Amino acid sequence: MPYRSWSQHRAKPRTYVGQFLRAMILRDKELEEEMRRNLNGGNPGWNSDEPAVVELVGERILRLLFVKEDTAHSIADFLDLLELAAAGAAPIDRPKTEMLVREMIGEPNAEAKDISRSQRFVLQGMMAPLAAFRLKLDEGSVDEIIVDSERLAFERGWHPPLIRR
Repeated sequence: MPYRSWSQHRAKPRTYVGQFLRAMILRDKELEEEMRRNLNGGNPGWNSDEPAVVELVGERILRLLFVKEDTAHSIADFLDLLELAAAGAAPIDRPKTEMLVREMIGEPNAEAKDISRSQRFVLQGMMAPLAAFRLKLDEGSVDEIIVDSERLAFERGWHPPLIRR
C-alpha cells in the first residue's frame, strides 16, 4: 500500500456491504452481524450493486496475494484453505472456484462460467477475508482497498446502499 502520513485522515467504508467486508476481514463479529442485517438496505432479497463492491474488493486483494511467479501452486494452496474455511457449508466446486480466482486476478482467457450470482457473491465474500488474512493486511490497508472499491463501483454505475447515520 502507498505511504500515507499519520496526520492524514483515512476514509472508512461508507456502504453497508463495505462495512460488512471490513468487519469480516478485521474479524469484528459484532459489526459483521449488524451489517449483515443491513445488506440490501435491510430489505429482503437481492440487489446487483453490493456484489459489485465484493467483487472489486476481492479482485484487489487476490491480485495482491497472487503476484508470485508460482501462481498455480499458490492458487491450489489457497483453495485448500478456502475448503477448510468453508467446512460445514456447502462443498466448494474446486474447478469452478479455481477459474473464478483466475478470472479475478485477471488471467487471460479465464472466465468463470456456470457460477450463479449468489455463488459468486458467497465465494468472493469468503475469498477476500481469507486472502487479506494471508497477506496480514492492516486496518488502514483494508479501509483503503474497500473505499477505493466502493468509489470504483459508483464510477461504474453501481449504487450499493449507503450507510445512513
